[in-house]
Amino acid sequence: MNGFQGADPEALRHQGAAVASGAGRIEDLALRLGALIESVAWTGPDADSFRADWSARVRPGLLERGEHLRSEARALNAHGEEQDRASAPGTDGASAPGRPAADAAPSPGSGPSAAMSAPPPGSGPPPASGPSAAPPASPGHTLGGAGSETVGLRLMAASTPLASAAEVSESIGEGDLAFPETGMELSPPETAHTVRVDADHELAPDGAEEPFGLDADGAPLELAPDTAYDVGDHGTYYTDGEGRISYVEATGGGEEMNPNLREVLPETTYHVNESTYYRTDELGRTEHMYVPDVIVDREMARSQSIQSKIAERWDMAGDGTSEPVEFNAGHVLARQLGGIREEINYTRQWDEVNQARSGQDTIYSYESLMADGITDEGRSYSYETLVTWGDEQPSGVGPEHDSAPWEYVPEGYDVRIHEDGEQIVDAHLPNYPEGARFPD
Repeated sequence: MNGFQGADPEALRHQGAAVASGAGRIEDLALRLGALIESVAWTGPDADSFRADWSARVRPGLLERGEHLRSEARALNAHGEEQDRASAPGTDGASAPGRPAADAAPSPGSGPSAAMSAPPPGSGPPPASGPSAAPPASPGHTLGGAGSETVGLRLMAASTPLASAAEVSESIGEGDLAFPETGMELSPPETAHTVRVDADHELAPDGAEEPFGLDADGAPLELAPDTAYDVGDHGTYYTDGEGRISYVEATGGGEEMNPNLREVLPETTYHVNESTYYRTDELGRTEHMYVPDVIVDREMARSQSIQSKIAERWDMAGDGTSEPVEFNAGHVLARQLGGIREEINYTRQWDEVNQARSGQDTIYSYESLMADGITDEGRSYSYETLVTWGDEQPSGVGPEHDSAPWEYVPEGYDVRIHEDGEQIVDAHLPNYPEGARFPD
């Protein structure tokens, strides 16, 4: 008999979502604790031994547990689907055709079914049956004796809140986000359901180069509320209580570009490569970028075609004069700091702000400061930018023209940088000369 016969498919999927959420928090905690450990001014043999143990044993162990939890979450979702099939009319509760029931049953004390054996909150432990009955499990307590350590960890991850990126940021002196008004979130919302969207699913994108969540006309799809959609290489999409995608976990910057980071959704937080957060505004323009722990990665791919289409020059007028103003395809996060090459990471940036200028604070000078500090001195940085979008825009650019987000020109950038937990940059950089206007 199938080990999940009679189980509630929705409960299985809910448990899968909770376990996946715990995995994400463990992985995020490992990242943030690494930044904390590196930022502490501690030297000597004990410090070296502690850091070596963290790098060689503790951090890999956390990441391994996170990946194991993700695997178990996928298994829980799969068992939910299997239960749906088994409960369908005409199946008489049997296993799927061609698959022996024994193949689907996990071994006692291990696998996702063990996690489901825990009673729901408030229901109390199951009654003992005989003198040998084991005591009820509590979060973090292993079940079933030997071989069940991972079950206890799954229960702990599903029931015990782990530190969020915001909480760990505060613990190393960074505090809250500098620009919370954008609505950026540092962890995915809690969801009640998980849907796996494979190639045959009705919601699947038409191809690898098509984004998820948009119809053929570019309008958002109608999705279920409070649901996580696992779309494979496209990423994981989380909906709010109204069924609107509000949070996306995705990867980018590789040899194959991610279409979901090229054509983005409005008013959505994107967590990219488990390191960088982007927040879009009501027009899908990137308005907020946050990196809790900046890295140096000079191997990130570059896209000359994207940079060429974004770069532009206008003769801007002001005070009775006119002068050419160059706008580069400026990375919101520099390529050498792990910045991706998809459009979400670009804005039209005044070359006086984007490039090196002797004696001037520019985006380039800030990026170089962090890259050199990490590489040469082992320092740690957090990096946050608010992109301000003003009404002054080139002719033919605006919502009424159905303009792409990258076609707009920012009014300016507000930059905050923390070095080893201490704020060292609090700056505003205008994105064109004062009083300048685009030609009609």
